[in-house]
Amino acid sequence: MKPFSILLIRLLGLYLFLKTLFAVVPALALLGPNAAEPGVGKLLLIYVATVGVPMVGGVLLWCFAGRLADKLHGAGDADAEAGTRIKDDDLVRAGTFLIGVYLVVRHVGMLVAAYTGAGAVAYDALFMVVAGLGMMLGGGYLVALYRRARTWGLDGEGRS
Repeated sequence: MKPFSILLIRLLGLYLFLKTLFAVVPALALLGPNAAEPGVGKLLLIYVATVGVPMVGGVLLWCFAGRLADKLHGAGDADAEAGTRIKDDDLVRAGTFLIGVYLVVRHVGMLVAAYTGAGAVAYDALFMVVAGLGMMLGGGYLVALYRRARTWGLDGEGRS
């Protein structure tokens, strides 16, 4: 399960980096001729917050994918479990962790940009950051909820 998680974490990091990069390239063409304007400094700070955080987050996810997978699944030997079957609980745990990381990395930049630009709190981004942290840190609770939902309506013989 660890190699699969490492692959998914690296794909998420690559996705975050490239999606942000391709969103930035057209905006750079618009910002280039107006770089000497007096109000561009504030715009540049917002731009760095909304672009820099997801790009740095994507690079960090790529670089530390192995360590994140070890924290997620324990520090056991990856070669010993290569031939075993992947449990659905592990997939739920890895999936909710990755969705939480995506939400945190994507919306922290929006939260910082709204605060630095207008001095207000973007409550939608704040909610997404808190939900993402809950998914990252509360994986055990979500797996327990998944187990209950999976066995909902079954008698004692269907539980595993």
